Amino acid sequence: MSLYAGHTARPHRESLFTAHYLRVLAVHFLIMGSFGIYFFLPRFIRLTGGEEFIIGLTMGAPAFTAILLRLPAGHWIDLYGRRRLVILGLWLFTLATALPVLAPGAGVFLFFARGLLGVAMVVYFTSMVTYVVENAPSHRRAESIAIYGAGGFVAQAISPYLCEWALENLPVEPINRYKILFGLAGFISALALAASLKMGKDRSRPDEHRTPDPWHKVLRKPTMIFLLLPSLAFGAGYTAMFSFVADFTQIHAIAAPSNFFVSYSVTICILRIFTGRLLDIMDRRIGVIASLLMMGTGLVYASFCSTRLDLIAVGILTGTGHCYIFPTLSTLTYDSAEPRNRGTSMALYMLGFDLGNMLVSPLLGEIAERWDYFIMYRVAALFLFLGLVAYAAGLHHHAPSVLKPPVDEPDRFAKNAGAVR
Repeated sequence: MSLYAGHTARPHRESLFTAHYLRVLAVHFLIMGSFGIYFFLPRFIRLTGGEEFIIGLTMGAPAFTAILLRLPAGHWIDLYGRRRLVILGLWLFTLATALPVLAPGAGVFLFFARGLLGVAMVVYFTSMVTYVVENAPSHRRAESIAIYGAGGFVAQAISPYLCEWALENLPVEPINRYKILFGLAGFISALALAASLKMGKDRSRPDEHRTPDPWHKVLRKPTMIFLLLPSLAFGAGYTAMFSFVADFTQIHAIAAPSNFFVSYSVTICILRIFTGRLLDIMDRRIGVIASLLMMGTGLVYASFCSTRLDLIAVGILTGTGHCYIFPTLSTLTYDSAEPRNRGTSMALYMLGFDLGNMLVSPLLGEIAERWDYFIMYRVAALFLFLGLVAYAAGLHHHAPSVLKPPVDEPDRFAKNAGAVR
């Protein structure tokens, strides 16, 4: 496995930061700012009578509904277009983030609201990632995804500070402080929806006359199966940190969880902005393997975490892993798929993340309740390392053509910049 993909000529480096691309970044920044507020939902659940298992079950609810809708959503993206599904997803996101304002506490209503958020997430994220990759120049696809994701993590770096200040200083009862934050999440989602209405049209496909294949036919390809495995492990690692870190830091009196969120987010932003280009030069398999190794190491570190500096180090390690795995897997999946099946292929690979989140989140919550969070993080790290080994066993299934950028195509973001509707 070589380090570089074998480029002999460096293509012209067009600017990504057109008006069209900046609008996409703004939409994602807003929606991730809204999403980041719900990292504090475990504290609301505990305040209203829920324990670790209920926290895990509620936080895993979006993944449960995402699993049910992921494959149909992928097919709808191929049939009806990326932009339409982005807007639909943001409508649902706005509703789902506002509904918890009405929740009395831990229980069925909150579980339902979180389930609806899963529907919104699967429709929005699958269609938007496909839209971004499709509109980027072919030799900068991974970099385009990397920077797109970085915008969301800037929002996630800001949200914890806002939440911590509000939960400590708002002059209302503690439960109402959470309700105000939930209402703010709904308002921010509505702003993202408004911004999305002026996104450019979808790119035409060379095989538009052909009907997309059903998901089970797309899944039969060995490449698709081996893209699911690291995604599954990534989902397990992600839920271990983001579903439990706020509660973990409070119970063990380590430090404010914003130390983790900020270090995680800042690490991703810096690395993606300054090293994102490497993802379109290096062998993409290296990106996947290194990401799983780094995130697993961060989870092992979390199992010994006792100080603020430890929490920051965990954020840096796990953030480095997240930084590279998502754009690398997204680009590998897109380039491995036929044009008419790209929405379905992206949905299948993201399904692995959903499964890792849904199946592992309640299990990790139960482990934390029966033993402690330190053992829980070691178990979560094991999932990452097993995923790494499983993926490494199937490296030969990738076609050589997807390990480097394909022949260059026009930059659709640049073409749309002057005529955004």
